Amino acid sequence: MGIWLLSFPLLTEHAVSAAPAATPAPAVLSADYADPGARQFRNVRPPLTIGELGIPAVAELVRPVVIAPPPAPRPVPAPRPVPPPAPPAPTTVTVAANTLYIPSLNLRQHISDYTDCTGSTGIPHWDVWRWTCAGTNNTYLMAHNPGVFTPILGLHVGDLIQYGDSAGVVHTYRVIFTEIVSYTDTSPTDALAVPSITLQTCWNYDGTQDFIVRAVQI
Repeated sequence: MGIWLLSFPLLTEHAVSAAPAATPAPAVLSADYADPGARQFRNVRPPLTIGELGIPAVAELVRPVVIAPPPAPRPVPAPRPVPPPAPPAPTTVTVAANTLYIPSLNLRQHISDYTDCTGSTGIPHWDVWRWTCAGTNNTYLMAHNPGVFTPILGLHVGDLIQYGDSAGVVHTYRVIFTEIVSYTDTSPTDALAVPSITLQTCWNYDGTQDFIVRAVQI
């Protein structure tokens, strides 16, 4: 009996379920694992080794900054030399016979002869008059102010005077002084040691004073 009881479990049949054991559903994999061929990989720096901790990174951070030197300035080309303007062509002024020409005043006047050595004859207003009774080396010219000789009040020392004599020879003079004298003063008509020219005109309206210009030949 005891033997039978011990063999009972071995002889007992267990009903086999007609339904197969349920197979667990496979876990849903992510897209990376669903198709190993489509998985994207990225490179990851390997872990640092003890003793080398941060050395490459520190070296990267403390690398000296190299500042490129500024570009050398471009040389400035030297300016082209500008040639000086050509001097104006000299103007040739022809001074005819019996003509007075003063360049600084642009004054050109014909000269007539005054032959009254007493000086009692009045001179006309329309011309410059050469007094033929003046002393040696003194070409003496007279004209009115107001009138033909009013501009000579603007003459200065150093100004030039050109005179074409009766023969057509042109003489050039340079002013050496001007003065105002009484009409009774005859010194401006005196002879001189060097060739000169004297210009006389009225200084005041009553004719009691004369304005005198004296110039010597150059």
